Amino acid sequence: MSDKDQVKPYHARAASTGQETADAVADVLRHAAERDEAQARRTAPKARAKWMLPVALNLGLLAVYFLAAQPQWTTVNPIHPPPQTQQVERLRAAMYLGIARIQSYAAANGRLPATLEEAGANALVGSVDYRPGPNDSFSLVTNVGDEVLSYDSATMTVEEFTGPLLLPG
Repeated sequence: MSDKDQVKPYHARAASTGQETADAVADVLRHAAERDEAQARRTAPKARAKWMLPVALNLGLLAVYFLAAQPQWTTVNPIHPPPQTQQVERLRAAMYLGIARIQSYAAANGRLPATLEEAGANALVGSVDYRPGPNDSFSLVTNVGDEVLSYDSATMTVEEFTGPLLLPG
């Protein structure tokens, strides 16, 4: 290969003075110095605080104590049912007693009573409608707010009317 055949980049100089190499080395050294300064300014990551573990353990033990012992001051006041619900349940219990009196009167006399007073269910008088029906059946109907309580001895049992919670035994 001859000198004419060697191709040089268009920006290359004919002769190198060494200044370019010195400038490149100076740039590399300057960059290394800046990197060292930045490394020195950088703050080290903070170590975990030594107080966190004992505090976390104490809070965990306190939570377990609250779950196990349940001190009085940690319980929330219970939510009471609305007054209408209580009134419905009271009236349902009174109707249960009235049904028992009507059935015992019918068993003793061989016929249904004409009124609630005759059956001895005075607590229901004025608040519950009593209707004797054919074939020794009867019905009790009353309203409590929007709810209608009704018992028909021909179509339902006392257990269906009162539910399992109210009946004794």
